[in-house]
Amino acid sequence: MRITKKDEKITISVVGFGNRSKAYIDVLEKYYKDKYVINAIFEPNKERQQQLKTEFNIKNENIYNGYEDFIKLKRLSDVVIIGTLDDQHYIPVMHAIKEGYDIILEKPIAMTVEEIVDISELAKRQKNQLIAVCHVLRYSPLFTKIKELLDEKVIGNVINIQHNENVGYYHFAHSYVRGNWRNTDISAPFIVAKSCHDFDILLYLLNKHSIYLSSMGSLSFFKHENYNKKIMAPKCSDCSISETCPYSALKIYGTGKIRSVVFDDSSAEKLAEDLSKSNYGRCVFLSDNNVVDHQVSIIEFEDGITATFNLSAFTNKIHRSLKIMGEYGEIRATENGKIIEVTRFGEEPYLVKVDEVKGGHGGSDIRFMQNFMESYLHNKPFNSTLEMSIESHIMAFAAEESRLKNGKLIKISDYYKKYI
Repeated sequence: MRITKKDEKITISVVGFGNRSKAYIDVLEKYYKDKYVINAIFEPNKERQQQLKTEFNIKNENIYNGYEDFIKLKRLSDVVIIGTLDDQHYIPVMHAIKEGYDIILEKPIAMTVEEIVDISELAKRQKNQLIAVCHVLRYSPLFTKIKELLDEKVIGNVINIQHNENVGYYHFAHSYVRGNWRNTDISAPFIVAKSCHDFDILLYLLNKHSIYLSSMGSLSFFKHENYNKKIMAPKCSDCSISETCPYSALKIYGTGKIRSVVFDDSSAEKLAEDLSKSNYGRCVFLSDNNVVDHQVSIIEFEDGITATFNLSAFTNKIHRSLKIMGEYGEIRATENGKIIEVTRFGEEPYLVKVDEVKGGHGGSDIRFMQNFMESYLHNKPFNSTLEMSIESHIMAFAAEESRLKNGKLIKISDYYKKYI
């Protein structure tokens, strides 16, 4: 990691300038505008290239078509942000490590355990290189406050945790039925792509290693058997029940944040035209999706601590919720709330207020990038390095193997040793 001199700007390249990379750059623009400069962009979307060229004043010769161009070039900057799709992480990450970049890597680290081991082993041979994995929830005001309460032993030692990832019916339809994470041929398994975050949070809160894991789940609803050709149509724009179907693309993309993620034009006419030609306009029962729509995992950690993790598409709202049970009390919290409820046994519950920080992931994106920049500018410790992030990924891949083997109990250390 290069320690910058006063008034010297950090140079950054961006490989895959989609929604997540944009979120991190937005933080730099707001808080560190005079501390960084974008040297190069590797982005296959031509329309987005032009937008970025204008927004960040990038010269034509510094705009490339994708990660394939990135891996042909020697080091261009101090830092590279890798925000490509899941199946395009491994190759650019390996190149970036070899070239000596400091790296901001969107999760998941890679598509397979073998690839993660390759990345880890190569990184170990590099000296003073920072690889920051975007486990941004470690920086969430909610989870950092819960961590403080647990470290203070306000409910004694933790015995058990119930943790829920409420994906949201419309978000699941967008990302995991119609979108880029719908099929394991092009994306990591659902529990890896979506929930290495959640396993990381459990590890962070408990500060204990995982020992055993069992997992079950399936694709139960979003499948071809549930398509009724008498009343449904391959495209939502032609469907007789689109007005009453909650999964209708016309509803999901008609308003709100998800629309802007996929479609740049704001007119209703252009949206209807785009949906008629796009995968995002397909009936949710006729997609080529194969990832599960619900999965439950049971985990044993060191010291006999147990946890259940429920991952489900079938929720009205998008948020995480958890209940932590200790020797002398319990803690309840939801991600979209600003209050943590603490109950010590035999006493009245009391509320702990959570700091309100605006921004992506409830302010986590901001705090993540602030931690990265402070590490870079002032050599401070970083809280979600590659080494710290590997165990959560191994847990997620082990959960998928357990699911495929009907809930087989897996010893995490033995599972990992198979790949080392």
